[in-house]
Amino acid sequence: MILEILVSSTPTDKTFFYKECSCKTDQTVVGQLVKVKFRNKSQVGLILRKHKHLKLNFKLLKVSYLLEDIIFTEEIINSMIFLSNYSCIPLSLIFKQFMSGYIANVGAFDENFKILNKPSAKLNIEQSRALKEIKNINLEGFKVINFHGVTGSGKTRVYMKIVQKKLETGMQCLILVPEIILTKDWVTEIRNDFGICPHIFHSSESKKKRAKIWKSVVSGETVLIVGTRSALFLPFKNLGLIVVDEEQDQSYKQEDKIIFNTRDFAIVRAKNSSCQILLCSATPSLETNYNSLINRFHKVSLTKRINAIPLPEIKVVDMRGQKKIISDEIEKSIEENLKQNVQTIIYINKRGYTSFVICGNCGFVKYCKNCSATMVLHNFKKKSSAYFLCHQCSLKEKFSNYCENCNNNNFLRFSGTGVEKVEEEIKKKFPKIKTTILSSDFLKKTGNYEKILKEISTEKVDLIIGTQLISKGHNFPNIKTVGILNIDYLLNDFDFRSNEKAFQQIMQVSGRAGRKKIRGNVIIQTYQPQHPVIKFCKDYKIEEFYNWEINLRKKTNQPPFSNFISIITSSKSKQNASKEIEKIKFDLKKNFNQLVIYGPAPSLIEKKNNLYRFRLLLKLLKNYKSQAQVKKFLKSLLSTNKTRVFIDVDPINFL
Repeated sequence: MILEILVSSTPTDKTFFYKECSCKTDQTVVGQLVKVKFRNKSQVGLILRKHKHLKLNFKLLKVSYLLEDIIFTEEIINSMIFLSNYSCIPLSLIFKQFMSGYIANVGAFDENFKILNKPSAKLNIEQSRALKEIKNINLEGFKVINFHGVTGSGKTRVYMKIVQKKLETGMQCLILVPEIILTKDWVTEIRNDFGICPHIFHSSESKKKRAKIWKSVVSGETVLIVGTRSALFLPFKNLGLIVVDEEQDQSYKQEDKIIFNTRDFAIVRAKNSSCQILLCSATPSLETNYNSLINRFHKVSLTKRINAIPLPEIKVVDMRGQKKIISDEIEKSIEENLKQNVQTIIYINKRGYTSFVICGNCGFVKYCKNCSATMVLHNFKKKSSAYFLCHQCSLKEKFSNYCENCNNNNFLRFSGTGVEKVEEEIKKKFPKIKTTILSSDFLKKTGNYEKILKEISTEKVDLIIGTQLISKGHNFPNIKTVGILNIDYLLNDFDFRSNEKAFQQIMQVSGRAGRKKIRGNVIIQTYQPQHPVIKFCKDYKIEEFYNWEINLRKKTNQPPFSNFISIITSSKSKQNASKEIEKIKFDLKKNFNQLVIYGPAPSLIEKKNNLYRFRLLLKLLKNYKSQAQVKKFLKSLLSTNKTRVFIDVDPINFL
């Protein structure tokens, strides 16, 4: 018997042929993991096919040995092949991702899955109705459910009831969250409400712990996993349910190593496992909403908050003609909240102190040495430890007041506003106010995140200033007011998803207000108070927004009525990167008729990490018959080009 084997160490779709181990002939099956000699090294391989008769004109090596009797199911292999073909990723790289948690001969997992002896949380009338709707859809077989619920409506409690039922039947369940920092909060919530202690899997866990979980998942011992996108590559043996919490979150799109969308691949794994998948969100992605409209997905909704408190009142402040960073209306709310001992959130999605620094004497702008991006000033309130940071390559330089171009002192001028500048402005107005910043820059030290959350929950801070991180699933019970700054940058972005992103950010961060005892209020500062997105948000016209945006996309054949594929060439030589992208365009036009091609052009960030970048954008209409052939051609570029080529199917980032 000849074995056709995929080897993890080579970035290609190519498979290799080996003889069976003579002593294990009756045990080798498709999906078996094996050790093989490959290019004089011992490598892990996956048996994809077995051949009784195959004419080959070269001598075959034997498989070294079987790997701990580990077998990948048919579902895993089919899912790997689909992702490879759809997202133009070499199959071996996907196999490598599935094997990333594996360590040979790792010991047994010593943290057993636990269900504590305590009653689970009771559902209210609306939650019970939603649970019944989901059950009526049928829990058996492949189904996609768009589980929409306003912020604070208790979606977790509903889907955990379904998880409980699946666990009782011995099925494995996977719950995905968008950020590592959310896993602990989520686990605490379900432990308190349901007495369930799941296993956590993400890239920040130790290699040994991940390896033990990996082994217990492939054997079927571990039944409930909570994790980020890497958890989707666990080799489940008996998958019965997938939940994608905050399914609209952009963190689910991986843009390094292998480029793919977690939500979409989760649907593929659910389909190949013949199991149900719940896509949960207060602001579903437009694709999910559209698939519900055309009855491809089932939709179940929660329209009320769990404690019957109304959604926050939203007020729009017209900033035209105003020079202040923080409006009088927000300042007044902060003052009132301080008197009432309730908390305030200020949301601005910009890290650091200021967007860029310019010399007032010669006009010099501080740019990164490695990238065509400005350096962002950080930690300016402690001037002795202030620094410039590139948000593209993470280059860090100590802050200096001297202009490196004209050498003048104290001529630096700041442009743009970040979370640190907002904190400075608030402290000028309210010197005694206790503030904290919730931004990724402040969470890098171990324990900082837990410390900040504890300060907020124990009401040791009066005001929280945060980036997009603050909108992701947090339940702060004492927040009365949310102030939203600088949303206009999103409304006027070049991205065709700008309306959707702005709507989602406003709705998500607004949902942090008034979650427990009192009704909250939201103040949106904008220079475009008449913008349709602002109006939809103010009046909570959620379905109206989606219908409006879908019609806009339909008129211009934007996704979901087409698919984009982004192609980027990258090289230390600007000429090589430009030449290669021109060649790719020429070959595409030569081989494929009626293919819509935009570009090529330099990427918006033309230079990144000392590599020059050029972009092509392909638009494939839904009725375009050569999609598979186009993707096959694009995938071939990854293994044949000396210049680095990146292919992003369904991109969300156009930088």
